Amino acid sequence: MEKIAIVGVGGRTGTMFTYELRHFANVLGVTKEEHMELIAQKKLYIQRKKQSFELFDCKVIKDSDFEAGLAPDIVFITTKNPVYNIVKYYFEKFKNEKIPALFISQNGINALSEARQALKEVFGKEAENIQIIRCILFNPIDSGHKENNIYIRYSLPIRIAVSKAQGYGDIKKIVETFKSAGFEVSEFSEKNAKNLEFSKLFLNLIGMASASHGFSIRDGFKNKEIFKEEVQALKEYIKVVKKSHGKFLNFSHYPVKFLSIFIELTPIFFLMPVRNILSGFISKERGGKLKDLDEISYYNGGVVKLGKKIGVETLINEKVYKRVLKGLEKKHLR
Repeated sequence: MEKIAIVGVGGRTGTMFTYELRHFANVLGVTKEEHMELIAQKKLYIQRKKQSFELFDCKVIKDSDFEAGLAPDIVFITTKNPVYNIVKYYFEKFKNEKIPALFISQNGINALSEARQALKEVFGKEAENIQIIRCILFNPIDSGHKENNIYIRYSLPIRIAVSKAQGYGDIKKIVETFKSAGFEVSEFSEKNAKNLEFSKLFLNLIGMASASHGFSIRDGFKNKEIFKEEVQALKEYIKVVKKSHGKFLNFSHYPVKFLSIFIELTPIFFLMPVRNILSGFISKERGGKLKDLDEISYYNGGVVKLGKKIGVETLINEKVYKRVLKGLEKKHLR
């Protein structure tokens, strides 16, 4: 069994991966002090595919207790963006030890470049030999609080796409581990690692304009002006990806390449009559839930940043981005 240290238990993604892999790999969860106390008090629960709640009872240590002597084969970072500091923090512990592979699952188009930068800062030229595996997760994960307990909810099967982004060796062993655990895994070539990021962000952007107005995808698409913003933001992003020499990929259940071509070539007025059909297709697993806005800097903000770097105008993405930042600022001041 591969030994996998999963950093970010207590958060939705880290908790889910740790729980699902616990019987199929030698999994060690790594968590913050406050989450450690929650787990010790048996207050963290899992609900899979609307089944009954199950206690999260996996092996977990505090992040301050993590050391190279634990000798993991893989360090799996599931925390939110940015990843630079956390990758650097954990991998500095392996300066004089066997260096594990790095597995990252963050959304956005900066995680891979930040991870490489952090490893280079620690290991210099040797960083290029460290295996990095880029993963994207398709399932939405929800969390809630009740009577001082935390509940993590998600659907099954869990669908991911992976690609070795750099380093020696293949990733067959880790792919088989996920498949043994019941994951649906799509594996892509090393040259498509960046395109995985581009493709997932396309999906992440859908609904952000609606959420910036306080609506779910389903309700936002009913409003013609909000729907127009949604489409224009995607059209801008498609231009950014093309100018960056990237491309979109099709996944099982998520035909991003087809959707991008459809959005790029179809005038908005032709899309207006079918917007409710589109919202039903896109939001079938989300229901009336709003998109999370806490990583807006890595969604629409990421598009704006890259657009400025390569000379592509992204006025709608910037409009959505600034609207969300203003709303978050007001919320923080209350």
